[in-house]
Amino acid sequence: MTEHDPDTASSPTVSRAGDRIHLVHQGNRPPQWLTELAGRLSPARPGEAVVVVGAPLHDDGAEALCAWLAPSLESIRDAQVRLLTLVMSAGALESGGHPSAATLICERWGLDVLAAAGTALVTSDGTLFSPDLPGASGGWWHFSPGAEARRVSSHLPLPDWEMAVRRLGRQTVAGHVVEPVPAGLAVRPAGPAPVTAHTRPHTIPPERDRPQLILASAQVPAAVLAVVMAALPEPVRAALRLVTLDGQPLLRLGEELADLLDGDVQVAVGAPVAPAGTTPAGASAGDAAVELWMTDLRGRPSWRPFARTAVCSPESVARATSVRAPRVTEWQAPANCSELMDSEDCKAVVTPAGLWLGPRDVEPPLLALLRPPTAEAVAVDLGVPGRPLADCLWPGLDTLLGRLEPDVLERVVVHAYGDLGTEDRERLLEFSARHRFSMAS
Repeated sequence: MTEHDPDTASSPTVSRAGDRIHLVHQGNRPPQWLTELAGRLSPARPGEAVVVVGAPLHDDGAEALCAWLAPSLESIRDAQVRLLTLVMSAGALESGGHPSAATLICERWGLDVLAAAGTALVTSDGTLFSPDLPGASGGWWHFSPGAEARRVSSHLPLPDWEMAVRRLGRQTVAGHVVEPVPAGLAVRPAGPAPVTAHTRPHTIPPERDRPQLILASAQVPAAVLAVVMAALPEPVRAALRLVTLDGQPLLRLGEELADLLDGDVQVAVGAPVAPAGTTPAGASAGDAAVELWMTDLRGRPSWRPFARTAVCSPESVARATSVRAPRVTEWQAPANCSELMDSEDCKAVVTPAGLWLGPRDVEPPLLALLRPPTAEAVAVDLGVPGRPLADCLWPGLDTLLGRLEPDVLERVVVHAYGDLGTEDRERLLEFSARHRFSMAS
């Protein structure tokens, strides 16, 4: 519902996206990305209101914003709202000697205001995030009438694991610096390091349900990580996930760490990468989306792994089950895989390195489960040793290869197990020529 139509062709529109949820945008209707962003913050809690600014602001941005929002702010005040969350980049920051938008709203309408000093972002679970980078403005600030503004945090609300992580503080463990960051803890070698080694961990948004242990590289010794994790309360340690900025496989490190702690360890598959276009050009609020990608040695993204999280178990568990292999617990498989997963005779299983396709009555071979992910190859494993390839695999494989995105398909390497007859080999060669994938030698 439109609350305030633009005064001129260049003026923004103010719309209501829900009870006490207000949007500032260009045009008659809010764009979809802005509506989705506001949806993550809905519904507003009792006694609170939210303003999400999606339109670009100019030099007189704070004053102009107050003019556009005046009718909405008056209705908010009349509704006995006590706290306004202003989702707007630099909404808490003074500019050119002029007061910030948060200050003006606080003083003129007598409202408490929560605003970001840096970039204003919203995570997929509705967490407010404003990266607090070294040497730059950031974080969320609380403004109250007649009081000095105070910094609250880089992210809100604070997750349950926050205090346990903060208690560790910044410390050095066996030549490695450990420090709290918004997503959890970061670990890097002590001594000189590129600027990105200091800043990048601060840009990864937090997750409400778990902290992340962010590693500068997969070369951090397991013994160092064991000391850090052992200092955390058991529930926090169990929820924590390892993620590396260089994107190298963490499965071996995860197993070493699981042995030292004698407990399961979660590891991410791929490196966190901010997708392009999450914040439209000129917009004053954006999406804090981060995706896991396999990256090459230069840090360039190559493909998004289907597995997102794998669990490494200690050797004591492996002895009891006679199998030691990582278990994929979170995944985002290609959409057409659901056809195979629902098949009566065959199934698809996400592995750390890609996918396994095989008969429903057996589990993937150990080699498929142990293969580490790489930036260069998407592993597609077929069948099981000692058995012919099931007829039901061929339609599923054909459908899968026909629907994969080009950047994934060009990296596919098929590993076939079992007894391959002449007809099976000819089919694989025909599929390889048609879909242009590689066959493992």
